This record gives sequence, C-alpha cells and structure tokens, in this order.
Amino acid sequence: MSEHKCVVGTCCCGCSLRSGSMAIGIVTLVLAIINAIYGVYIGIRGIPSGWVSLVINLIVIILSILLIQGIRQERRGFVMAWVWGMAVMVAINIILAIITIVVNFTIGYTIAVLIIMAVWIYLIIVVRSFGLGLSAGTNVA
Repeated sequence: MSEHKCVVGTCCCGCSLRSGSMAIGIVTLVLAIINAIYGVYIGIRGIPSGWVSLVINLIVIILSILLIQGIRQERRGFVMAWVWGMAVMVAINIILAIITIVVNFTIGYTIAVLIIMAVWIYLIIVVRSFGLGLSAGTNVA
C-alpha cells in the first residue's frame, strides 16, 4: 500500500515515464562519465577528493547503465536498483549539505542545495513511478 505514494503519471515535460526515465538515465550516465574524468584529473593533481569523486561516479555509471538496460528490457529490478542507489546518494548529500550549512551558512549555497536536491528527488520519483508501472503490468510506454 505504501508503495503507491509519491507516484507521477508523466515526466516533467509531459512525455511518458519510459521516455523520461530513459532521458534521466542517459543524462545521468553522461554527467557521471564527465565527473569521473574530472575526478581522475584532480586526483592526479594531488587532491585526494578527486579519487573519492571517481569512485562515487563509477557507482553512478553502473547504476545508470542498469537503469538504461532495465528500461530497454523492462526489468523492474534494474530500474529499482537505480532508484535505491540514487536515493541513498541523495540522502548522503542532504546530510553533508546540512553539515556544511550549519558550519558555514551562506544563503546562496543553501538555496542552490535546496533546488538541486528537489530536482534529484523529483527525478527519483519519475523513475520509481516507471518501475512501479513495470511491476503492476500497466502500459508505461
């Protein structure tokens, strides 16, 4: 019963959940690849956080590939793996942002974090809605 809370019928632009989820998967994959390359670049320059960024983005790359394959093959488990993985990453980012805001409050950073986290939560809801549609056997195309 709680599985059907926070469900949307279409993506933000009015396109289907399938198309929206595929776009989310592709954009997430491309951005993670770019960020992974940048992580290697700053890691080589001697900044240890670059290697942490590389590992995190490799996880996002794997999750994005699972999402794209899950959509193509209509495999709910692959789609929901992305949902849960990204939900954990967003939760960790929210905790880190709260710590940063408490330690060093700036209004611009706070507003930017709120907007970015709201967008990520919406994207997760869109993909989750697609995954739930797969399990219910409804037409999500």
